[in-house]
Amino acid sequence: WSVIKLGLGGAREGEGVSRIIVDTRHFKGNFPESVTLDACYADPATVSDDVVCTSAGEKDEAKTSVEWFPLLKRTLLTADAEHEFLREGGHISNGRRGVTHVRISITPDGGLSRVRIYGAPAAAGSEVLMGNAPRSHL
Repeated sequence: WSVIKLGLGGAREGEGVSRIIVDTRHFKGNFPESVTLDACYADPATVSDDVVCTSAGEKDEAKTSVEWFPLLKRTLLTADAEHEFLREGGHISNGRRGVTHVRISITPDGGLSRVRIYGAPAAAGSEVLMGNAPRSHL
């Protein structure tokens, strides 16, 4: 697995993550069979990135203050393709929750070209930072 910290403060509570793209382009023989995404909300004022990353591998959730929840259940992938998952299409669980970090797990192993997470930015003033950029590349 790998932990990705979302930009612009993550996805805003109540609006959350609306779209996920997992790209296996250019991986024709060494692509993962499936992918799972979990997410958490970690207040940057009280929880460090180190704590988030440590909690991502913790089997006993009682030992950590970070709550990981499912975002995308285990889903099959194909070679050399862009895989799009939409909240409105029912692919994304907990899609309206606030998210600051995503844990992506691939099974068994293989290559990913990129992972894109889209949603409403949580950071104040993100509209100014983004200008006319599409909603929103977190």
